[in-house]
Amino acid sequence: MPSWPERSGPLATLPTLVPVAPAERRLEVRVATLLKLAFGPLLLANLGRIPVFSTGGRDVDLLANDISVMALVLLGGVAMLVHRRLRIDAVAGFALLFAGVGAISALLAIPRFGLTSFAAMVSMGYLARWMVYLAIYVVVINTVRASDVEGMWRAMETAILLFAAFGIFQSAFLPGFAQMVYPDSRPYLDWDRQGHRLVSSFLDPNFAGAFIDIGLIVGLSRLAAGARVASWKLILLGVALVLTASRGSVLAFLVGGTAILIASGVSKRLLRAIGASAVLVALALPALIDWARSHNKLTISDPSALQRVIAWAHGWQVLQDHWVLGIGFNTWGYVAERYGWTRSFTATYAIDGGLFFVLVMTGIVGLAFYIAMLTAIGFNARRVWRDRRFEAGARGIAIGAAAMIPTIVVHSLFTNSLLHPFLMETLWILWALPFLVRTDARVANA
Repeated sequence: MPSWPERSGPLATLPTLVPVAPAERRLEVRVATLLKLAFGPLLLANLGRIPVFSTGGRDVDLLANDISVMALVLLGGVAMLVHRRLRIDAVAGFALLFAGVGAISALLAIPRFGLTSFAAMVSMGYLARWMVYLAIYVVVINTVRASDVEGMWRAMETAILLFAAFGIFQSAFLPGFAQMVYPDSRPYLDWDRQGHRLVSSFLDPNFAGAFIDIGLIVGLSRLAAGARVASWKLILLGVALVLTASRGSVLAFLVGGTAILIASGVSKRLLRAIGASAVLVALALPALIDWARSHNKLTISDPSALQRVIAWAHGWQVLQDHWVLGIGFNTWGYVAERYGWTRSFTATYAIDGGLFFVLVMTGIVGLAFYIAMLTAIGFNARRVWRDRRFEAGARGIAIGAAAMIPTIVVHSLFTNSLLHPFLMETLWILWALPFLVRTDARVANA
């Protein structure tokens, strides 16, 4: 007999359009395989950029990964259409409401700030990109089974490990890697000069650090839940994180680690991992201090930190004028000009403030929906990690998915990682996995 997903609680899943038929399984496996293969183009990251047009202050490129994601969403949509299945849970529902507020506020910004049709197109284009990446979540919860969860994580973990391993090699032997790839790039306008900092294929140490954080947080979460995790994986990722010399990534990792302890409690395996890490850090501390000092990371008076403070002050000023619906999705660069501030380089198109930037773009209404979306993700994960009927690996993934919420929120205080496409893709897949485990009919009917 076909089964319906469970529906209970304030954040329950909305009903599917039709029952789930056993005949879907063959297609579900193929979509799951495509999702795993999608991590290949993601690893190309900024090495595969196709120029599209220029906005005057920055170039807008189409990424090879964007093409991969659009193809994946299209194929997933066809699978859902063929089987007449569309399940929209609370996470996707709140995300769509957030996107709706972003679109309305962007449309209101056209007459309010005198935006040109080109500026409006750029704004809506980035909102459309955000929704395409959101569609990955919808595809996963509609076409992938709970039995695929472990394989999905293995594919994600492999991609992060390859990314980190290449990053360590790049840090040691390919300094100034972004300038090697793009010799004509301009500092601040395109890629900053990072020397021996780990940037890997993202070409940015801060975003690279966030990607590595995902592997570390989920790996430690699985360890805390009782799953087997090879120590070399954690060591490799830990070394890579240090080589980014990204203060935001290290702080975000510490916040995520604290979230793991709160969710899982203190286990002997986790204590051993923490103890071993502390010994390694203590032994390497003199070299780490010299490394951080050489990159000006032992002070908060460097230009990048001061620029964030200035941007936050500007954002607060704009927010006081537009606090209900905000200024519109991705309109900051144009609105800043209307306030008399110079839009001179790439960073001035956004504010490094995470949820604060969401608040400026979409007001308190949009922020409320965004926080509700993150809360729904946490509810899905909590129901899995507290249920001992699920395997340790699945419970560990759920803890990691929940712990990545404060991790990425804190990280986005230092750079605009909440809206970064490579991170969005990985996080949407990770955040969908607890939903699949939670709705596993074998456990739900036990």
